[in-house]
Amino acid sequence: MNKQLINFIMLAFLIASCVTQATKTSYQQNPLEKANCKLPRVVEGSIALGFPKVEDLAPSIGVLNMMVLFVDFDDVPATKLVDSIFAIINPIVPNFFEEISYGRMELNLNPHMEWLRLSKPSAHYGAGIYKGQSHLDFIQEAVDLANDKVDFSETHTVLVISNPEAKAIALGPTFKSRDPDYHIKADGASISTGITSGYDLNYWGGIWLAHEMGHTFGLPDLYHFGNEKWNKYVGTMGLMGVCDAKAPGYFAFERWVLGWIDDDQIYCHESGEVTVEIEAIEKTGGTKAVVVSIDSTTALVVESRRKLGFDKHMPKEGALVYVVNTALPGGSGPIQIKPGVDNGKMMEDAPMLEGDIYSYENVLISVLKSNADSDIVHIKVN
Repeated sequence: MNKQLINFIMLAFLIASCVTQATKTSYQQNPLEKANCKLPRVVEGSIALGFPKVEDLAPSIGVLNMMVLFVDFDDVPATKLVDSIFAIINPIVPNFFEEISYGRMELNLNPHMEWLRLSKPSAHYGAGIYKGQSHLDFIQEAVDLANDKVDFSETHTVLVISNPEAKAIALGPTFKSRDPDYHIKADGASISTGITSGYDLNYWGGIWLAHEMGHTFGLPDLYHFGNEKWNKYVGTMGLMGVCDAKAPGYFAFERWVLGWIDDDQIYCHESGEVTVEIEAIEKTGGTKAVVVSIDSTTALVVESRRKLGFDKHMPKEGALVYVVNTALPGGSGPIQIKPGVDNGKMMEDAPMLEGDIYSYENVLISVLKSNADSDIVHIKVN
């Protein structure tokens, strides 16, 4: 009897014996059972995945006040009204965070609706975005120009939108610092994070800002920092991997770290077998992921993805399996989708359908049933 037939028979048995045992309610576990699944943040610095969330950066719960400033240059003066530029990010970015945080974070954009002329050519600022101090100086100059007309006292982060026609400013990165002496200063406020836009705003669009805001929360990049196979870790899944992701919603583990998913919405499994119904990450409520601890900094995670909301363009729905390793920094794969198998060039084939099986080390995952808004999965730890 071949291996494929054996797997099919095993799966049929599991469906018959286990599928009726799963329910849509949260699975009760005590805090100690969750502890091993809350992988610790071990990478040093202001960008790192794991628990607890990086402190002293932008808040991920409640109202986040973002001051939006618009700047141009003597060599590239603005030719468009600020209203049209502001429309690139509003309302798409506030809507994105309302959806993926399940209403737990409100992005309050406060635009100062005039062009501010910076003192140096655009190339000066384009070169400065790659170094912390010069990037801070870029943002601080814009803040100083607006300070007489703008109250920054309640601001959590500053967004400086450069004239999108300035090609010398290629990229739009995030400034972040946990050192109060190395912050943006205005109106008595000490602001730890800021973002500047670049020419890439023209092709990424407003969703670019939602990627950079992930860094203001401390989330790392999920694409590969290399010249080849930049998409080898998460492909088109997750905005921290690529700004034009077909399924841009943050991963369940990221949302858990940011406080958008509660502990009782995570099922932590360590040994034996269990059947769990996982509600689609795009929907509010229910169990959002199964986490299986592999070692002190590594876990296997299963979540459910559906073509809903901002994920509506994803190529394939299903149970999404990935490995989290909080010992790896951004660019090195702290999240990797189904290692060891062919998931397609952009991971478009990664979601698992009813009947699919995947194994990683001593963990076997079987999808028993795919419902409209959930997946019932069987987890076996040998």
